[in-house]
Amino acid sequence: MGAVSVAALMALAAAASFAFITVAPAQQPPTKPAPAPTRPAPPPRTVTRSTPTVHTTTPTVRTTAPTVHTTTPIRPITPSQRTVIPSGPLGTPQSGRHTLPPGPLGPTQVGPSPTGLKLGPHGPLATPVHLPPGPNALPAVKPKFPVVTVNNRYFPIVKGQKFMHVGGHRRLFVPLGALGAILFEGSYWYPDGYVSIAGPYCAGYTPDGCELHWRMVDFDDGGGEPQCVQYCPLAGPPPAEVATLPPPPPLPEGTCQLTIFSNPNFAGTSAPAGDNQPNLSESGWQNAISSVQVQAGTWDFFSDDDYGGDTMRLTAGPYPMLTPDWDKKINSFMCVAPGPAA
Repeated sequence: MGAVSVAALMALAAAASFAFITVAPAQQPPTKPAPAPTRPAPPPRTVTRSTPTVHTTTPTVRTTAPTVHTTTPIRPITPSQRTVIPSGPLGTPQSGRHTLPPGPLGPTQVGPSPTGLKLGPHGPLATPVHLPPGPNALPAVKPKFPVVTVNNRYFPIVKGQKFMHVGGHRRLFVPLGALGAILFEGSYWYPDGYVSIAGPYCAGYTPDGCELHWRMVDFDDGGGEPQCVQYCPLAGPPPAEVATLPPPPPLPEGTCQLTIFSNPNFAGTSAPAGDNQPNLSESGWQNAISSVQVQAGTWDFFSDDDYGGDTMRLTAGPYPMLTPDWDKKINSFMCVAPGPAA
């Protein structure tokens, strides 16, 4: 009984459990709540910050150059003055280029000429390039007229009548024979000709064996002027009379300086000069000078190139008008003796 009851109870319990499992509704797992709708993330914001503009003002410093007032008088001629050098057309130093007023026969000229002289109203006929002599350099061309060679340069010699315009008049030197033969260093010498060369360089022997002397020479109507005379050895018997060679005139210390003008009364184109000018066509001043202001020295002017032709001598002073024989008829000039400023 007891064993049957236990088995029955166990069977009843199993049936009840089965019924519970069958009847009891199946338990569903807990449902998770639906997630909240997701909002799209806002686009990233770009923040642009403007950089402040910094204005920097640089102070302007104005420098005013002080005005210097000077009481030194201004001279009309400013180029440097030089002692005469008769052996060639050395250029006067120039400080920069200068513009000249229009000349009477051409346009405005600018700058110095190849000779150092300011360009004249005609303009240069040629513009030579001055280079130092090369190893195969040719000697200078000898002029067609009689010359004397000094320091490898040619200077005209007149063996006949010698004229010179002095003081506005045409004067004639005495004949060479009137100077007479001289006794010099144990030999006799006779006067051979008048040489157009400056006084400081009229000395010593020439390649022909003659000798130059700077001496006073008389005019046939009285008075005289210093002149370079060439004496050559006298061949044959001694002369019947022997003259005494006068001492050379003293050469004053100083400089050579002048200004030339293309018109009378110091008008028109002008140019200062302190050097010899053997060929004015190189600077455009051939046959173009009408008045001259000589500041210092004694100057000889010539009607031809290379100190040839007729001669006119001017000492320090103003010459507002030239005589008809010389107005616009000058083609070369040289300083024969330096002197103090006028």
